[in-house]
Amino acid sequence: MEERAIRVSGRSTVPQNADDGVHAIPDAAEKKFVVCAVFYYDRCRALPTSPDSRWQCLIRNTQKTVVDVNRKGSKIKIKMNTQPVNSPKTLLPLIVAAALAGIAPSLASATSISINPSKDNTLYEFVAVDGDRSNGIGLHFFAGRTDQAEKRRGVLAFNVAGSIPPGSTITSASLSMNMSRTLLNTARTIELHKLLADWGQGTSDASGQEGQGIAAATNDATWRHRFYNTIFWTTQGGDFSGTVSASQSVGAIGLYVWSSTQMVADVQSWLDNPATNFGWLVLGNEAINDTTKRFDTRESTIPPVLTIDYTTATPTPTPTPGPIMLTARGRKVGGINTVRLTWSGATSANIDVNRNGIVIATVPNTGTYTDSTGDTGRASYTYHVCEAGTSTCSNDVRVRFPVAGE
Repeated sequence: MEERAIRVSGRSTVPQNADDGVHAIPDAAEKKFVVCAVFYYDRCRALPTSPDSRWQCLIRNTQKTVVDVNRKGSKIKIKMNTQPVNSPKTLLPLIVAAALAGIAPSLASATSISINPSKDNTLYEFVAVDGDRSNGIGLHFFAGRTDQAEKRRGVLAFNVAGSIPPGSTITSASLSMNMSRTLLNTARTIELHKLLADWGQGTSDASGQEGQGIAAATNDATWRHRFYNTIFWTTQGGDFSGTVSASQSVGAIGLYVWSSTQMVADVQSWLDNPATNFGWLVLGNEAINDTTKRFDTRESTIPPVLTIDYTTATPTPTPTPGPIMLTARGRKVGGINTVRLTWSGATSANIDVNRNGIVIATVPNTGTYTDSTGDTGRASYTYHVCEAGTSTCSNDVRVRFPVAGE
């Protein structure tokens, strides 16, 4: 155990909600540690059973870190214990006693983002007497095999191309997921596999612990369907790559992180080719019973978080409004927010299509383009188009979902 001096500066408070973090930065010159709020993080959550308001935070720095913060009145306590960086549970917990004068302003990284899923769901193994079941907007998804020998598989996807500038290079990717219920604390291997076909999240919402699911709603993913009840998987249980993108040993309840070079390749491919981004399938141990692990979904208070580090390409030129006139119309297609763009006045052979300030596609100048955003819920998008590689651009148009009349 190692104790060091600490200085606390700036103005803030100990984390008060699940979107805050705490960061300890070594100060070589003063041989001290500076405590400050952190802008990017994997997850920070309250442990409600702790009488001293303990927060357990999984923080991203130069290495993965967990900080336990015990808050009592105006004081915080932190304790440090270093473990190997490549350990699945790499922790750098701290415990320091210091007057809480404040915490320094948040840090930000121009090359790191943390995003929640755009959709997630559970594939419940089909049993004829139960019918097709799902849990589209439930709080949990499952992976493994139940005590009734029924398989469960999770699916989740992230809007990578809508979050990172095109042409960027992905340098690291890690997925944190909170496992909130298990039949046994026995460690089970949970794998991520790249999905090979699109799928849906409907409005089904299972009750209780959600392990049995509920009757599938329109456009839900099920064991048999990509979109209930019209489009089927080629193989029941999901169409996914046999290559393991990442694996992690999951035992007792807690937060777990998946990270690998294959995940980096997956995310890079989704950035470069958004039309192939169908996310990952979460595969548990299906060889024996009682292996099911329950994870929290994007609708929960501790949703999955995909943290991506990247380097950016040459910035897109600042748009200069020109003679190009753009109109847009939004509608749902298979449950997906879809926008049809129409323009006139462009003279170049190709057109850059911009959504929310990011070029999402370079297409022939046909005067039309349809953007399938990959999102299914409430959202707002701002578009403009430019003559490719130039700052000769159209007016901005904004499209909101749900659209009028829905």
